[in-house]
Amino acid sequence: MKTIGQFYREEILSLPPEKLVKVDLPTKWDETRIEEDLFGWKLYGGTEFIECQSEEETRYLKVFLDSGVTEVCIPKDNEFLKKILPKLEARKLKIDEIVNSYLDTVLDRKVRERIRHEVLIEITK
Repeated sequence: MKTIGQFYREEILSLPPEKLVKVDLPTKWDETRIEEDLFGWKLYGGTEFIECQSEEETRYLKVFLDSGVTEVCIPKDNEFLKKILPKLEARKLKIDEIVNSYLDTVLDRKVRERIRHEVLIEITK
C-alpha cells in the first residue's frame, strides 16, 4: 500500500508547477473541522483557518493537516481534485485504522497522540 507521501509525489507533484498552488497549513492545532459559510469553505485547525475555493479543496487540505504536514501543493484543476480525492481519503482512512490498531494498547493519551503524530509525519514524507 502506498503511503500518503508516495501518493502525493506520484499524483500531485508530477503535475507541471503552473498547475499547482502552494498552501501553508496551520502548525498549531488540536482538532480540525470543515465549515461552509456565506463566503465559501473554511478549514479550521484550532483557532486558525484557511479559506478554500471548494469543498473538495477543503477535504484535500484536511487530509494533509491531519497528517501533520505544514505546507502542501493543491492542483488548480478542481475536476482533477475531485478525481483523486476519494483515493486520497481512502488511503488516509486505511492508514488511520492501521495506526490506531497498534496504538490501542498505549493507555496514556498524550503519549498515544505524540506517537500517532510522529508516525503520520513519517509516512507523509
